Amino acid sequence: MSLPEDMVSEVLACVKDAADLFHCARTCKRWSRLVANIRRRRPDDMSMLLSGFFTRKGKLTCLVPTPGSVFGPTTLFLGSFFRDAPRGLCLSRATPLAAHHGLLLVRLPYSDPLLHLAVCNLLAGTCIVLPPLESSWKYGDSGYAIFTTADRPSSCDEQPSWPPGYSALFKVLVICCHGYHKPCILHSFSYGEARWKMPTEIVCELTKLSICGSLKHPIAVVCHGTAHWLVWCKSTDVYRWHIIDVDAETCHGSLREIVIPIQHILPVTYEPQLSVAHDGTLLLLYLQRPGLQLKICVQQDNVKGDNGGRWLCSRVVELKLPTSIQAQEMYLTPLGEKGGTLLVKDNWMNVYAVDLKTGVMKSLASCGQINRKIVPFELYWPV
Repeated sequence: MSLPEDMVSEVLACVKDAADLFHCARTCKRWSRLVANIRRRRPDDMSMLLSGFFTRKGKLTCLVPTPGSVFGPTTLFLGSFFRDAPRGLCLSRATPLAAHHGLLLVRLPYSDPLLHLAVCNLLAGTCIVLPPLESSWKYGDSGYAIFTTADRPSSCDEQPSWPPGYSALFKVLVICCHGYHKPCILHSFSYGEARWKMPTEIVCELTKLSICGSLKHPIAVVCHGTAHWLVWCKSTDVYRWHIIDVDAETCHGSLREIVIPIQHILPVTYEPQLSVAHDGTLLLLYLQRPGLQLKICVQQDNVKGDNGGRWLCSRVVELKLPTSIQAQEMYLTPLGEKGGTLLVKDNWMNVYAVDLKTGVMKSLASCGQINRKIVPFELYWPV
């Protein structure tokens, strides 16, 4: 005899940990519906759960879990999520490139000059291999973006009810910045058409700049159906930060300068990071160096600048080191942000998870020292 729904709901409401509640929701459809009702009554509930980050250890790719990860505390090799995958895919040796809404984009380790990409769903244990892409550029200098059906505002009413953590692939973008008066080249793959479209030139404004540097972060921040990349450009003999925007539906690209007050000028060594707030607002994060201050900036649409708006510092977060760590001068470098958690590393390559609300830093000592690029991975769990 099953318990009445009100009793089950009362028990589930006592589960405060998001990861534990996620596992409860995946038990059955009934519990998933009850958990959804509970989460709607929690105004601070999040749509994404940071579960760890992908990095290379030796020649293998692994998922390093963050505190409270739904995958548990143990480091997992990428190939362990795909027991039934063909051996030729070699997913454990694939290079992680980007992640969004629970999907992971990887480069497959083939020896030919073509770019072989695949989109992996860890919870479903499925992998979509994309058609090979001809390329005359280095994949490591390119930018990548994943769009899911949840990123399509025009079709929100048509979305199927996906289980917690699942999402459906819509489009993949690959952008290559050549620099030196050359426009960016955009490659787009549409899942519905199952093919790469003809590459297009975007961001014509870049040709007006003296020098266009490489993308500072190859992983795009996706917000309201648009992919955003940071780029360091030289204009009128002055280097400034710019944002490249590419619309998912039209693949139209544009460029805008980050205009900020003089007291908050960002040198390239500060390595700012784009992020998305819970309400979908695009944010600019940067760490004071040396020091333990994180500054969060938002664009002021009502204060017009040369390129559509100024960015003002809206909040300063004082970071709190673990009590076991003493540091005279701490130089923190941002590695990536997902779901309200910022991953950073210090002078000695130690990695920490920073809660953007409280500033509390948790050491990820189990992952060891990280000196390579990482790809933060989150599970998509809409309310």
